Amino acid sequence: MSEGQTPADFGHKVIFLNPDFPGHGDVFKDLRENEYEFYLLENYRDAKSVLREYKSSICIIYADDGTTKRKVINFILSCSKDDSVNSTLFYLLTSELVSKEKKALEQAQNCYHGMIALNSRTPFMIQAIKQQLEDKNAKGRRQYVRVSCSADREAIALAEINGRLFKFKMHDISIVGSACSVEAKLASVFPKGTVIPSVNFTLGGKQIPVGEVAVYAVFPMNNEAKLVLLFKNPLIGERKELVHNYIREKFDSDIHTIIKSRPRDEEDYSKAFAEGESDAQ
Repeated sequence: MSEGQTPADFGHKVIFLNPDFPGHGDVFKDLRENEYEFYLLENYRDAKSVLREYKSSICIIYADDGTTKRKVINFILSCSKDDSVNSTLFYLLTSELVSKEKKALEQAQNCYHGMIALNSRTPFMIQAIKQQLEDKNAKGRRQYVRVSCSADREAIALAEINGRLFKFKMHDISIVGSACSVEAKLASVFPKGTVIPSVNFTLGGKQIPVGEVAVYAVFPMNNEAKLVLLFKNPLIGERKELVHNYIREKFDSDIHTIIKSRPRDEEDYSKAFAEGESDAQ
């Protein structure tokens, strides 16, 4: 997030820690369809590294797998005392919290925002999760998830106008638009307001025809011109799925890059919440 921007502008990244909870496939499908920006993180030992990189994230932790509830509560308590990660908004996804667990979490009120109840009826759980995300303005002003593809040399667009074919380098993509660049000398061919009758993108080695596209804005950049393109209609069906899959793979890659470049958290999270309590899980 750049200087002067706030969560109200771009919302919050949503991170599911220990994401293999009952019904997770349907939950993630719904969130993806509804354009939430979310990431999956398997091991809480990697979580602080990711949360330090993704400030003010919403972190939803599944705690009912039989081995981790004490550990994840202690993890949240540790984060609440760590200025590098305590901007995170934590939720526990669990069937219940007993009194000693609730009492322990009172010490993390600066970053623990509550429990989301597991529900065997997945649609009800989806609604509960989305309600919390809406309450925290997870999307901000964004309506669609957009991902950078500047580093992807194979991410290109072919645009046809007046019988001529032009090749663009893609810089980002969503299901409603893309930023691309062309040589500066071609900027005059694509002034703001230009309608391009036919555009095809190549992402992940697959062709995505998007049809008619309008040039929403033009920005000079070095020896190129950056074009902000809006699709006449949001992508649907297989084309939408291809873009969403590309975005998901990019998010997975970003998470793995962070994990590989940071030391693993070795803090002991199995300790008792209070003096005199058994250390048994």
